[in-house]
Amino acid sequence: MTGRRFVRDMLGLAASQYVSRAMLLARGVVAAATLGPAGFGSWNALNLILDYSAYAPCGALQGLDLRLPATSARGEAQESRRLLAGTWNMVVGGGALFALAVIVMLANGHPRILRGLGWQAPLLMLAAGLLQLVLQYVGSVLRARGRFDAVSGSTAAQVLVGGALGIALVHRFGIPGLLWGWLAGTAVALVWVRRAAPDVPFRLGALARSRALVRGGFVVFAFYGVSLVLRSVDRLALIRFGHPEDLGAYSVGLMAAGLVFYLPEAAAAVLYPRIVAAADGARDLERTRHEVTRAQRTLSLLLPVAVAVSMIWVTPVLELFLPQFVTAARSVRLLAMAALLLSAATLPGYWLLGRGHARALLAAGVLCAALAAAVVFGVAARAPRPFPVAAAACAGYGLFAVVIVALAARDLHAAPRARLSFAASSFLPTLWLGAAAFVACELGPPRPVLAALVRSAAVILLALPVLAWLGRGAGLDKVATLWTAPRETA
Repeated sequence: MTGRRFVRDMLGLAASQYVSRAMLLARGVVAAATLGPAGFGSWNALNLILDYSAYAPCGALQGLDLRLPATSARGEAQESRRLLAGTWNMVVGGGALFALAVIVMLANGHPRILRGLGWQAPLLMLAAGLLQLVLQYVGSVLRARGRFDAVSGSTAAQVLVGGALGIALVHRFGIPGLLWGWLAGTAVALVWVRRAAPDVPFRLGALARSRALVRGGFVVFAFYGVSLVLRSVDRLALIRFGHPEDLGAYSVGLMAAGLVFYLPEAAAAVLYPRIVAAADGARDLERTRHEVTRAQRTLSLLLPVAVAVSMIWVTPVLELFLPQFVTAARSVRLLAMAALLLSAATLPGYWLLGRGHARALLAAGVLCAALAAAVVFGVAARAPRPFPVAAAACAGYGLFAVVIVALAARDLHAAPRARLSFAASSFLPTLWLGAAAFVACELGPPRPVLAALVRSAAVILLALPVLAWLGRGAGLDKVATLWTAPRETA
């Protein structure tokens, strides 16, 4: 993969994610204003069905991601078809078992926060989750083949169509209107990826191949599951101890924090198949190591600047669009900080997974997630309000990120000084600019817009010496050059 191609693929994925997120934010703002804090809390609790449905194949998709890139690179078409058929077994079987579990849980009145919604909304969300599994299945093939343009396009189509229809329908139909819109967008995305990969089989294969894929991908699957628990434990705690209004206010912060993850996840999506191929001997390992470290350094420098400035504008934006949620401004800023900390572990985590260190990563992740869950649930039991729970989640995210980055630094660099530099550059900009944004929000003129302008300028000025100091060797000056350079032969 050429440098220009990597930058284009990463930025293309990120652009589709941010365009999609802009639509989701618009849908979220309209939904929050229409449904109110209690209804918006129920909507976000319902989204846990969609989040957890991705894990129904029990590791087969992760096993496919580990095997398919090298198989595709070698041109082994017959072996690729066998792998895909074995994966489809688990998509169908795992999806059916997940659907049964959700129906049984709902029939028994759990969770409490969803009891007033009836059956229509949960079943529509379940259908969305099962269709998303099909998208993941075809998406794995497209990524292994380097077709990131198709992945980006299908994601954008899904969200633009689904979000626009949701906005149009929510006023009249409430939560079911949001879901009917999303199902329509998912159908468009399925047609998109099918046209990009018409040869992907939708047929059952040998069970032995399914078992091998589950065994091969289970540790990666378990780590992803642990990461999901870490990222959803705050919602689970508020569902358990809080009220729908508390979760509704908290969910505004989750919408904003979700923006932080897309750029590092886009870089990881592009690099992960290459990491796997390099670990399997199908690609140069040192070249891949260099790409990962440079991407991590660049993201750790640029992302905190954008997020810190965005944190300052939280209060003016809420006052303008969602005045009933303005009391959640502090928790929104704190969740943005938590997301920044956690995003620093994205690329290092994918490096460890692709390099075959999933067991060590899983052990560390389980320990950190268990400690984070204990802290979050302990805080929520005593103070089930957005800001205390956000503070507990931020501490848990930070612990998890520090451990993952430290593990990756040991594998990426042999010299202790290089390891320390990698870890420090991953967190120092976030800590410095995050703290600056928090302090700035307590100072300045009383008028919200004027204050935000002054605070933004102050944070940007404070960012300049950090960028100059840590930016040496990060290759920031090459990103634009790679983007605009003449096309290279892969």
